[in-house]
Amino acid sequence: MADRRMFLALMLSALTVALCIASALFAASTLKAQSTPSLGDVVADATETHRFSLLSYELTHLPNRWLTNVAGWLEEPDLDEEAILRRWFDRTDEHDRKRAELLLERRLGRAVSQLQLDTPLPLFGRVRVVWPPIDVDLSERLHVLAVSPRDEVRMVRSVLLTSDIDREQYERIEAAIEADGRWSAWVGRVGGVALYPASVVSSRDYLSTLQIMAHEWTHHYLGFYPLGLAYGRGSDMRTINETVADIVGDELGQAAARLPGFVPAAHTDQDERRGEIRAATDPILRQLRLDVDDLLSARRIDEAERLMADVRQELMDLGRPFRRINQAFLAFRGGYGASPASPSPWGNRLLALRASTASLPEFVELVREIGSPDEADSLLPP
Repeated sequence: MADRRMFLALMLSALTVALCIASALFAASTLKAQSTPSLGDVVADATETHRFSLLSYELTHLPNRWLTNVAGWLEEPDLDEEAILRRWFDRTDEHDRKRAELLLERRLGRAVSQLQLDTPLPLFGRVRVVWPPIDVDLSERLHVLAVSPRDEVRMVRSVLLTSDIDREQYERIEAAIEADGRWSAWVGRVGGVALYPASVVSSRDYLSTLQIMAHEWTHHYLGFYPLGLAYGRGSDMRTINETVADIVGDELGQAAARLPGFVPAAHTDQDERRGEIRAATDPILRQLRLDVDDLLSARRIDEAERLMADVRQELMDLGRPFRRINQAFLAFRGGYGASPASPSPWGNRLLALRASTASLPEFVELVREIGSPDEADSLLPP
């Protein structure tokens, strides 16, 4: 009996020690988690009051847009395109917003059909429709938060933010994420987002508006093919998607702008000057990205950050001001292969493929089937 009691005592002691050790380990892990919260928690806390709600957007916009569209299809209102678009682009008259959206959607739809990017109906091959239907909301600019590690240019998190956010709030969000020294954060405005209806900034000129609309519609279109479905599978697929949308969007938007019915105001000297500044400063941005990548690969983080600050000042002196240039800024812009901040070879290779194809539909039919970087590598010119 004594031996049995001793055995039980030893077992209870061992169990007690094990429980103490487990409790200590749990407490230590809890304290560690509390002292170094995950990036997701930090981002969630920093953006809590400004995160964009997709559900709220869809519940607010989608029913209204489709009711407007159905009414338009049933009545086919005879709208004065010249007068409405002139007022919209001259002074953004809110009374014309819905009518301007409808007219621009129709114009872009005609260009899609003209360039034969429309889709034949199943079983009725001779009947072609614009699919998915073009639907835009000419809205205030939305914002985006991009996060990159400090020791490399790589976007690890992006969060869409609302339009009602100012510079002071930009800096508060960035400072909260960068507080522990591991991350680089950048908040900035975006011209369009491929929601449905697509959110397109309303403060741009006629051609830019149509090109952004076409860019976002291209994302909607690619969502039915391997390329669009692979958007979230790594930085390569994001870059390929965005570059394809840029190429198609620019060409399709230009075709829509050339259609008769509305002649926009001529470009001003200020517009030409902006173009000259971009042409002069794009090479500086591209070289900066290459230099920063080299410095970070050598673990010279402070030197890379000083270089970005110096180049930002140089660009400001040349008439191209950026609020902030850091790793996250370069990571966000680098996702667009045709951007000067992108070191990716995908941009030039996709542009080379477009140059070698006879038409835009031929280019689209080829690239929409890309589902992986290996497939892209096999298809695109070296």
